[in-house]
Amino acid sequence: MNRWRLSPAALLGLVLLAPWHAAARCPAPAAPDQRLEVADVERVVAQAADVAGRLGQPATIAVVDRVGNVLAVYQMAGAAPGIRISSGVSSGGGLEGLVVPSTAAAIAKAITGAYLSSSGQAFSTRTAGFIVQDHFPPMIRNVPAGPLFGVQFSQLPCSDLVQGGEPLGIGPRRSPLGLSADPGGFPLYKAGSVVGGVGVVAGGSPVYGIDLNPFDFDNDPEEVIAHSAVRGFDAPDCIRAERVTAGGVSLRYSDADGRRLASSASLPAGGAYVDVPGYFAAAGGPRAGRIFGRAESGIGPDPVNLMGNAFALLTATGANRFPPAGGGSLSQPEVFALLDEAIEVANAARAQIRIPLGSPAQVTVSVVDASGNILGIARTPDAPVFGIDVSLQKARAAALFSRPDAAARLASVNSPAQQAFYISGDPRSASAFFGRPTIFADGMAFTSRALGNIARPSYPDGIDSRPRGPLSSARPAWSPFNVGLQLDLVFPGLAASLAPGGPIIPRCTAAPIGADNGVQIFPGGVPVYRNGVLVGAVGVSGDGVDQDDMIAFLGITRAGRWLGGGLGHAPLLRRADQLGLRYVQCPQSPFNGSDAQNVCSGEGDLPTQGAPLLLRMPPEAQPRPKPVPSTPARPGSAERASPRRPMERER
Repeated sequence: MNRWRLSPAALLGLVLLAPWHAAARCPAPAAPDQRLEVADVERVVAQAADVAGRLGQPATIAVVDRVGNVLAVYQMAGAAPGIRISSGVSSGGGLEGLVVPSTAAAIAKAITGAYLSSSGQAFSTRTAGFIVQDHFPPMIRNVPAGPLFGVQFSQLPCSDLVQGGEPLGIGPRRSPLGLSADPGGFPLYKAGSVVGGVGVVAGGSPVYGIDLNPFDFDNDPEEVIAHSAVRGFDAPDCIRAERVTAGGVSLRYSDADGRRLASSASLPAGGAYVDVPGYFAAAGGPRAGRIFGRAESGIGPDPVNLMGNAFALLTATGANRFPPAGGGSLSQPEVFALLDEAIEVANAARAQIRIPLGSPAQVTVSVVDASGNILGIARTPDAPVFGIDVSLQKARAAALFSRPDAAARLASVNSPAQQAFYISGDPRSASAFFGRPTIFADGMAFTSRALGNIARPSYPDGIDSRPRGPLSSARPAWSPFNVGLQLDLVFPGLAASLAPGGPIIPRCTAAPIGADNGVQIFPGGVPVYRNGVLVGAVGVSGDGVDQDDMIAFLGITRAGRWLGGGLGHAPLLRRADQLGLRYVQCPQSPFNGSDAQNVCSGEGDLPTQGAPLLLRMPPEAQPRPKPVPSTPARPGSAERASPRRPMERER
């Protein structure tokens, strides 16, 4: 049931002319060291349950903290135990038609609200649904897919990176269903800082889906309940998704504005907190969250402060889980340089998705070797949590598909039918599509952007009359829950994780192919070479996709300039742009305080065939000789006492 409808032209005017006046007045978070207390969790649950009861929609309600610890799962009397996955556009396949526990869907919605948000932007599950579809904006024919197409298959419950288990612990924590695009999940804020999220599943026969039509405003009871539950923990209006643009289009946050209901802070009778094996034990009742930025959360300042203001993933004792380390053909100083330079580029870059305008980008950077082993992870302090897992997926995708044995590795986890459909055999498989029987076996260099070009349900991307890209499922089976090879690679581990008990599966793929947490198919993953030989990859996630691309690409360039020894990018004639794909794309005027353009290429967006790679970075961004530590600096050393300055200030 819809509240009202707008014409496509009217809505397009709405999204393109969203108000910006509040963004300019957006205050900085007053107190970043915030957490959800037990009383806060109880209040959110009670507000949701009270509104659900008044609407006659018995609900399952989940609350998580910013790093994904499940703080409460509550089911009202009469709440549906299961929910059916359905996009409404697919003939079947993938996750379509599966019935999963309502508790799993509610947790996934809550985690999505928490993970996509920061002090610079507040995104909901409706926002997620707006940016993962096959067109952006959805339903506009013959335009490319959403900028985060494929991000729904991140934070998976099968992974070597995300954490699992019922007790409170370090993050990032896993999500039972990855990220959710189904309305009914919102972030929770205190004093301007995101502290968690809430997710709601309601009704007698609920469907876990996606809003396919942005040209109306829905009366979605799950969204009304969840948005009412947030009262008192609202995101600052100035950073809500409608203040943020992607490709010149303002995003969507909520269709429930103006319909939120005042609610009681007391739970109605008849419901109960429930066990969710692997996520939440009801016996202890609701619990307080962890404070983001402290060691207890698993994300906080690098304990040896090698990179100035960089944050690290931390162990329970406060040690860096993934400090720069040598592995494969990359040395520890090289890994340090790749992370350090990418962080510096991010500090100088003008963010796309953060308020206020002119904020620096906030991202996570992952470095892997050519086999996908993690060699280091670093992040800026307020980067959204989702980018941790996604940056690693991007790096692993670039490394895996750039290997000369990529086809053989894929064959070890794909069924024969899948291998024929995607790689070689089907008339639309990659080998037939490119006219290269050796595709993914000849060492062609692929970025995650290039892979995304051929992992869309039409090629060129968005042209509805064209057939599928070779790594995509085909219509009418395609849907956001059945995207193609990206899902098929991780389906064994995902299905096992959804079994009763929610077991922790440390690898999503059926065999170790270097993609233990899956792969990602939108920009920000770039392979690293030494003298023409693949040695690893860098993945970046957390801001606009062009910013992610630029930070990864220039991080590699700058590290190579510092270190020499042949470290850098793939040879020009072996890059996927030689196949007609886009290798990288960097934003216009990307740096704060600089009008530099074409920073990733001397002539346009990409180097031309046979031309030397010319990087026209702003003068202040040019590298200066500096030492690269081969061992961690000691606390109190000059490295710790003098954090690196953003590169726009370097002279």
